[in-house]
Amino acid sequence: MKSILLTTTAIVAFAGAAAAGGHTSISNSMSATLGYNDGGDPATVTNDDENGFYWEGNLKTTATAALDNGVEAGAYFEITVAGDDATQSNDGGQDLASSDFVLSLTSESAGLFYGDTSRAAEKHWVSAGDMEADGVSTGSNSAVLRGDVMFGGVDASVSYLVDDSASAGSDDLQQLSIGAGADFGMFSASLAYQEETDYVDGNGDFTQQGVLGVSGTAAVAGATITLAYVDWELDGAEHNSTGIKVAYPFGPVTATAYYVAEDGAAGDDDNLGLNIAYADGPIAASLDLQDDQGVSKWAVEGSYDVGNGLSVFGGAENNNEEDTDYHVGGTYDLGGGASVLVTYAMDDDGDQGDEIGGGDYQNGTTVELSFAF
Repeated sequence: MKSILLTTTAIVAFAGAAAAGGHTSISNSMSATLGYNDGGDPATVTNDDENGFYWEGNLKTTATAALDNGVEAGAYFEITVAGDDATQSNDGGQDLASSDFVLSLTSESAGLFYGDTSRAAEKHWVSAGDMEADGVSTGSNSAVLRGDVMFGGVDASVSYLVDDSASAGSDDLQQLSIGAGADFGMFSASLAYQEETDYVDGNGDFTQQGVLGVSGTAAVAGATITLAYVDWELDGAEHNSTGIKVAYPFGPVTATAYYVAEDGAAGDDDNLGLNIAYADGPIAASLDLQDDQGVSKWAVEGSYDVGNGLSVFGGAENNNEEDTDYHVGGTYDLGGGASVLVTYAMDDDGDQGDEIGGGDYQNGTTVELSFAF
């Protein structure tokens, strides 16, 4: 969970700038979840891997204001107003905590963003399958400061992490990230750069590697073809990946295949995969096959929309294991933003935790009631 403190001066200054403009819009939304699971590990319970009853409530506020000079000011906050986790007493609630926030100033050709927003390389990078050298950072417990500019069909960005912790120093800027994307009709290209750093951020998918990647995507005879090359380096170790991914739709079926040649510190075994997805009316199904770094994986999933708000689904997967994980379940729409989820998932060896199947279901039986307002 991200928790960033903004100074009173900064908040007042931002509010003053917004007030100086024209139209102002503020919208709020609320969501709440109450559930029960009988398959979690009581010794390692988190908000994602539960045991017994669990609950959460979130309040999201979005505000925009048109300033006098044509720039739009924006603010987004997500606040956890109730929930249970290992750090809270089991009293039905918790202290208010900010989980996400973004402050922004945007125009037709530029933007400035601060908070829980994507880094520049993350925003623009387009991968070609499972590339071992794709070490672009995607998660942290620090805020991101990013600037965007659009000109002549090119969208470019530059960003830094901003960490005000004592270990990093006061408002230290960490890990420069640069990204760009260009669209030329039937062809598009992307560039991503991320500097190597010794800064450590233990939350999310933050990586210390220096990364440089280029990719291009083209539409050819109904197929979408992506070619990409990416290289990472850390403390003298280096790895590069060169990949091709092809997606081709025919009728209700879309087939996607990729092949990635790997070379370097992360291993020399190449990666390849095939996904076949079917969607037609109330029926949807998919088959996923992968061989990544010598590890064979497969997964099959399907769902059926019964009607009157009821949908059922199920699937099985095997990640190079002796035992196969599986799940079955259903959802029922109660109307008015309320729904019920019931699942049963089996993870015999406990390596999947709360990530069984494409819906990241929890081990055991789960009954969950959700509301959105």
